Amino acid sequence: MKKGSICGMLAFALAAGFVAAAQEPPKAEAVLRFDEAKQEAAADIPLSQVAADTAGRRPFAYKLNRRRVSEAKAYDAVTLWNVRRVRIKNRRMRLSDSTRREKVRLLKFFTERDRRKGARPHLLGNVAGYTWSEHFYDEAVCKWRDAPRHISTYTLRSEYDSVRLAGGEVSLFDVPRELWRQLTPEAVYVLDGERVPAGIFQFIDGLILRTLEIHTDSATMARYATAEGVVMGDIYPDRTPLVVVEGSLSSIEEWLKMCQAGLFSVSSAVSMRYYYMLPLEAVQLYGRAGKFGAICIEMAE
Repeated sequence: MKKGSICGMLAFALAAGFVAAAQEPPKAEAVLRFDEAKQEAAADIPLSQVAADTAGRRPFAYKLNRRRVSEAKAYDAVTLWNVRRVRIKNRRMRLSDSTRREKVRLLKFFTERDRRKGARPHLLGNVAGYTWSEHFYDEAVCKWRDAPRHISTYTLRSEYDSVRLAGGEVSLFDVPRELWRQLTPEAVYVLDGERVPAGIFQFIDGLILRTLEIHTDSATMARYATAEGVVMGDIYPDRTPLVVVEGSLSSIEEWLKMCQAGLFSVSSAVSMRYYYMLPLEAVQLYGRAGKFGAICIEMAE
């Protein structure tokens, strides 16, 4: 390995999480994924099928795999990854706090009984592990500077596997320094063909992000008019949540177009908040179309 400048060596050591001096920024967030994904297919439900009467006045009752359960149990048990079907019925049922049958909205959730099938798939792509940061090391002045949230270091799956298969000492929590690569805040992020802020990748990782690839070859970088690297990814096409913008139903595609047009930002300077709504609450509000939950975007007051 060629020796670089003292500043360059110090920047690499700090970014990779090794010995740091007083210049070290807040600890980076590391994410490691190594297993293969197991994807369960499920048909999309068009937004046009959202039930118009889900916001009615009837109280809710719940069944999980045909067994009556409490709201709390259904809320915790039904996830984006294990839900298979949802049915909504008008029924007369006895609620736990009543002695007579009442008109209710019965939400019937059917989930995977096999925990392995209902588990969250692991991330695909050429990246084995990566760290998030809001700082970068400026080698010109040997100083840390603030930057938008971005992937600062990463390891390639092929290199990690090569060391592991060769009998090298490598583990999920102790990746050799030589395997870490650096990425600058100026790298381009592309999700399903649309340029997006880097923070979008962090928000949907573990949610709907299926693949994460980082490319630094000249052909790929030239395609996106950058010399700083390209982070590419796609989402699961068959388990996409609703997108609700300021109370109005939208879609993942429209959300990505908003990102491309600069109308959506994850920067703290923008008064905007976004969160993921779990399937039970989304079905209560939006009917069966909410069975995969909802990504909610609101302008902060």
